[in-house]
Amino acid sequence: MTSPKPMYERPHVPIPPPGPKSRALLEKEKRLLYSAWSADKTVPFILKAKRGWLLEDVDGNRYLDMVTGWASTPLGARYEPVLKASVEALWESGGVECVSYITDYRVLALAEKLIAIAPPNMTRVAPDTTGTEAVEASLRLARAATGRYFIITFHGSFHGGNYTAGTAGPTSPDVGKGLREYVHGFIHVPYPTCYRCPFGQTYPQCGLTCLRYIEDVILRYEVAPEQIAGVLFEPIQGENGVQIPPDEWMQGLYAMAQKYGWVLIDDEVQTGFGRTGKMWAIEHWPDVQVDLMPLAKSLSGGALPIAAVLGTEETMTADDELYLGGTFAWQPAACAGALAGIEALEQERVLENVAELERIAREVMLPWRETYALVGDVRIKGTYIAVEFVRDRERKTPAVDEAAAIHQTAVRKGLVGIYENGLWWIRLLPALNMPPELFRHGLTLLEEAIADVERRAA
Repeated sequence: MTSPKPMYERPHVPIPPPGPKSRALLEKEKRLLYSAWSADKTVPFILKAKRGWLLEDVDGNRYLDMVTGWASTPLGARYEPVLKASVEALWESGGVECVSYITDYRVLALAEKLIAIAPPNMTRVAPDTTGTEAVEASLRLARAATGRYFIITFHGSFHGGNYTAGTAGPTSPDVGKGLREYVHGFIHVPYPTCYRCPFGQTYPQCGLTCLRYIEDVILRYEVAPEQIAGVLFEPIQGENGVQIPPDEWMQGLYAMAQKYGWVLIDDEVQTGFGRTGKMWAIEHWPDVQVDLMPLAKSLSGGALPIAAVLGTEETMTADDELYLGGTFAWQPAACAGALAGIEALEQERVLENVAELERIAREVMLPWRETYALVGDVRIKGTYIAVEFVRDRERKTPAVDEAAAIHQTAVRKGLVGIYENGLWWIRLLPALNMPPELFRHGLTLLEEAIADVERRAA
């Protein structure tokens, strides 16, 4: 009896990566681009094409895509309504326009749509091009609205790579290298990374020491609350391994901001537009109201770069002389693609599919914590997923080499997730509309890779 044909095309890696074409191009990459570009590359092939939920390299291998352009291709590659809308707008608009000088009608259509789906207190939009720039715009808006200088940010957060955003919340010292010497005004405090509590405590017995630290230490010894403009935070930390804060922490942070008049800047660049199972990650805490929301990545719908800041009337109207955005912010074609992507989220039951993918992830992955000695923790919120690897369960010793080996083994099996050199976790960012059976197949490939590496290490 023959097995049934898969409903969807699956990954297929007949040539172990890097194949000969990839190997030649990887060498060329090292010669042509600045050295840091390729110094820590962990993906052993050169991409040729993307379609749906698959990546194809120049040697003809197919891989299941659990990177999705770092969450920027939320509906899979070549999502026709988004690409079609962008191409048609490109032809109609004639190409590039400086819309901050000559406003294109699509700018207003997108702004209106964003405000319609935003939290109720958000009334205005600041157009931008990248997530980094949107974060920096938010910082300027917060400082202008309060007349204050300092910003509280959190260890392990990532808010971008430019001077200000890179200093605001680097996930490691190398991100802020060459930046901290020149950019000031940030107060870094611990984030509730409960699996690895920086205070060595256990939730909930800890009484949220990480939150009390702000008032007990920072406001007592470093900076008076009336000098602080706001708090910049990720509702769920992404680059730091999908760190999900306790509900009480988020509510306590909100209460503190209300008490002292701080602007809350909710960085939804990676979590927005359905990634965590709701349109905005902050909606998991319905009693919390934020003042500014930088957006990017999935806002594009998977077509062209675009970013924005959503904000309250107070934060968006405090200063009429702020220059934000730039020449390439909110190009007409990018606006059209973004609109089509939002319409798909609303009309095609995408969030229901995210809920099903989360259910499968919990069913399949949570038992790994008991099955595999290398798996220390599994963290899942919607399609925001991370597996943390340890050499010793008791001491939680980071398994850096093993995580790298698991990643490379998974790639050879046909699964590409996010693994960054020197870290000990792998993240998965599947397309929000990935077919559940294909997603389950990807988890099988990752589990096989974990089992293979653990067996070799025994």
